[in-house]
Amino acid sequence: MRTRLGICSKKRRYESENEALAHAAKAQISLRAYRCSLCRRYHLTSRTKGMRLPQFEIARRESSSSSRERSTAGELHSD
Repeated sequence: MRTRLGICSKKRRYESENEALAHAAKAQISLRAYRCSLCRRYHLTSRTKGMRLPQFEIARRESSSSSRERSTAGELHSD
């Protein structure tokens, strides 16, 4: 999907993918970086379905799913 000019001008621009990923890692929601075909810099997007996720996001999802599994297992054995 191409970024429209109006969207590109409203989004924050990052000089490098690493800089964008550093900001994405601090966010409370899942974000991924992509290179804009208009400005040739990097933006962040919350659209992650079917896309390659950064390593920190994969680790975040794995840790949250394993902590949910532990809490569910603890509820089952609390009798």
